[in-house]
Formats: sequence, C-alpha cells, structure tokens
Amino acid sequence: MRSQEYVQLHALLEEIRSTVDGDQYMTDAFAAYDTQPIRPAHVHRSKADHRRAIFLLLAGIRDTIDARTTAEVAARY
Repeated sequence: MRSQEYVQLHALLEEIRSTVDGDQYMTDAFAAYDTQPIRPAHVHRSKADHRRAIFLLLAGIRDTIDARTTAEVAARY
C-alpha cells in the first residue's frame, strides 16, 4: 500500500472506533492506541507509524467486539 492509503485506512478505522468505543463491556480496549502519538491527521509520518496505529486500532475493535459477544452469550444462558 502507499502511504496515502495507510492514512485513509487509519482515518476509516478511527470512524469505526467511534461507533464501538464507549461500549459498556470494554473500557480500556483502545488504551494502547490512545498512548501512541500518531493520528490520521499526521500525514507527514511514515507508513510504518500509521501501520502500527492501524494494528492498535484493529486490536481495540477486535477486543471490543469479542467482549460484547461474550457478554451477550453469557446473558442468554
């Protein structure tokens, strides 16, 4: 991927985060992302920086979805 594509993907994942963040099941899923300094607006940063931020966002999204799914399954039984 090109650097611009990493920045665009980073911005898209930030939007997805805003829909899953604040979930009652996960409070610190995005702690690792929040402590790193790279944001989508930092277009001058390297592809590697944005790639790392993307992986941290994906991990937070995954953890939030896993926690929500686990809680919903537990509530059924």
